[in-house]
Amino acid sequence: MSSLEALSDRIASARDLQSIVRVMKSLSAVSIRQYQDAAQRLRAAQRIVDLGFHALLASGSFRWRQAGQPAGGQGLVVMGSDRGLCGRFNEAVVDRAAALMRAAPMAGPRIPILAVGARAAARLGAAGLEPDTIFFQPGSAAGLTGTAESILVAVEDWQTALGIERVTVVFNAATPTGGTDQRAEVLVPVDPATLDALARGPWPTRQLPMTQGDPDAVFSALMRERLFIALMRAGAESLAAEHATRLRAMQAAEKNITEKLDDLDATFRRTRQEEITTELMDIVAAYAIVGEGAGGA
Repeated sequence: MSSLEALSDRIASARDLQSIVRVMKSLSAVSIRQYQDAAQRLRAAQRIVDLGFHALLASGSFRWRQAGQPAGGQGLVVMGSDRGLCGRFNEAVVDRAAALMRAAPMAGPRIPILAVGARAAARLGAAGLEPDTIFFQPGSAAGLTGTAESILVAVEDWQTALGIERVTVVFNAATPTGGTDQRAEVLVPVDPATLDALARGPWPTRQLPMTQGDPDAVFSALMRERLFIALMRAGAESLAAEHATRLRAMQAAEKNITEKLDDLDATFRRTRQEEITTELMDIVAAYAIVGEGAGGA
């Protein structure tokens, strides 16, 4: 294969890779908006649930019994990704989870871990934190519901079978500056200060609504709904951060590929011109030889 043919193949491969990168960049840009909108709606839904807590606690029909530090064990939910090309997305969230594990007092044989995302699970295993349960990330905002339901069932199993009283979710969230921040939010138990603030705060309208049914049952239903929404929101923020990280990686890759293509195109033109010049010189030299032979004859 000549040098020009080899250069042509390299240019074609680079252009194919550039097309793939552009498609992935477009998909990530669209997905970011999808998950950001989902997270915003879920934050609004959580405010509605908090208003339900407010109405119940302010009515006096239910007395919040503040507990001390959880005496049972602890569990950890780690949200990462199933796909790569997103920099240190999984490494960063696993590092935060490992730091929490080191700081957590051991109330049992070990802390159970649930991983969302195959790559996050692999990173946890490499760090010596083998997850007990692995779920795949949903492929769209609509799939957050099923994932949150599965996690909620697993958490309830922990509480029943292992006596887990404290569960923390660790996930990446996008920052206003375009980076990611590793967050750790306690899912259960709910912060007593939060409920106390809701009970004492002013109601947004003149009339406090009435709650129907057994107050304990209403409180339990609201608590489960709050946990469910918190899991969905964490998943939405994690996926938005993942696609934002991948978008930045694809933008950097596209820039590098464009620069490489410019270099390859310049090399191709230079090499082609050199070959043309060499061929012309060969033709001129051959013509001169032929002319000398004809003159001698």
